[in-house]
Amino acid sequence: MSERYAFLRSARWLGLAVAVLAFVAACVVLGMWQWDRFDNRLAEARQVADAYDAEPVPLTEVTGEDLRVAAADEWRPARVTGHYVDGGTVLLRNRPVDGSPAVHAVTPFVADTGVGQVVVVVDRGWLPAEEAEETGAVVPQPPTAGVAMTGRLRPAETAVERDRPTGQIYRLAPDEVIEAASEVTDVGALEDLPVLDGYLVAAGPEISPPGAEDTAASEGSAELGTYPRPSSNWGLNLSYAFQWWLFAAGGLVAVVVLARREAADRAGDAPRPRRVTAEEEEDALVDAQLEDAAER
Repeated sequence: MSERYAFLRSARWLGLAVAVLAFVAACVVLGMWQWDRFDNRLAEARQVADAYDAEPVPLTEVTGEDLRVAAADEWRPARVTGHYVDGGTVLLRNRPVDGSPAVHAVTPFVADTGVGQVVVVVDRGWLPAEEAEETGAVVPQPPTAGVAMTGRLRPAETAVERDRPTGQIYRLAPDEVIEAASEVTDVGALEDLPVLDGYLVAAGPEISPPGAEDTAASEGSAELGTYPRPSSNWGLNLSYAFQWWLFAAGGLVAVVVLARREAADRAGDAPRPRRVTAEEEEDALVDAQLEDAAER
């Protein structure tokens, strides 16, 4: 190190260097963290796009014999035929849709797989929370006859152990839904049936076969809303990553600029103020006298 920059060995500058290096390291780490989040969200967005646009297939072709919804199959459309549990609709509250407060209508469904029956929890749609409250939570009931429908697969949520209002749930966990349904109707027929470890989000009309009698009560009920396509804002994490790395580079540049400026000051190379000429001093004096006279 030349004598010009010998001051960098001082305690003040060594302390500044340590602080800047800590700042730069923190910015680099935070940038890498945001990059990892960007990478994960981009992978999730690609998975959702592939699954969401796939052709519907029978339920057990996706879940297999273990009846579990894998992460790679989330949002994949599956076809089921069977019947809803009569009177088994329960309400999922405090679950916004597109940023608006909403109440979801959730009903157990008994699906015929060809080799046996399976209980599948179906999120049939939603109502605005305000509308559900105004109508006394009168929710459209599903058909009581057999139906064929298409839904999108979602992994089961974790149940919560807390007191619930009768016929309401806090999570889309199959056991919690069936327990809540048992509070409003008879679910004894479900006791010995396997249950899908996941749930379906309704993605198409519930079609009853010709000649089937549908006795679902619909009077006074509003129409359920459908769910939008899931979105992922992975670009925001990418932006944050580059911002943190720019902060790191800015910290290093700032130290270099400060060091060069102090070296120039110590060597007497710093720009000196321009000397005022006698003529400029005289002009300034005259201007001051004229201003003083004008004020009087």
